[in-house]
Amino acid sequence: MSETISFTPSPHIAKELDAISELGWYRDKNDFITDAINTLLSAHRELRIAIACKLYENEEISLGRAAEIVGTSIEEMKKIISDHGMKLVIGTSIPNEKDRARTVLRMLRGS
Repeated sequence: MSETISFTPSPHIAKELDAISELGWYRDKNDFITDAINTLLSAHRELRIAIACKLYENEEISLGRAAEIVGTSIEEMKKIISDHGMKLVIGTSIPNEKDRARTVLRMLRGS
């Protein structure tokens, strides 16, 4: 399932996005933006932790998926959840989990 998320880039970012499209390194702007989000998340562990904790707290993802987002073990994720003052939810089952970039975009949109 795809969803449309729009934003208005600054003029210089818009020019850079156009240039990226012309270079052919990415199929389209969406592929580039998805890669950019994944690259940003890979570089910022604390952001991945915050996102995983929020989604877990909202019961949108399982403990295992939270550990995957953070890039850690389930045991370490349990400790992270505890350190963030959250309770461990046993037996959470989340159908139709989206890829990391879509999940983050949805969170950023506030939905």
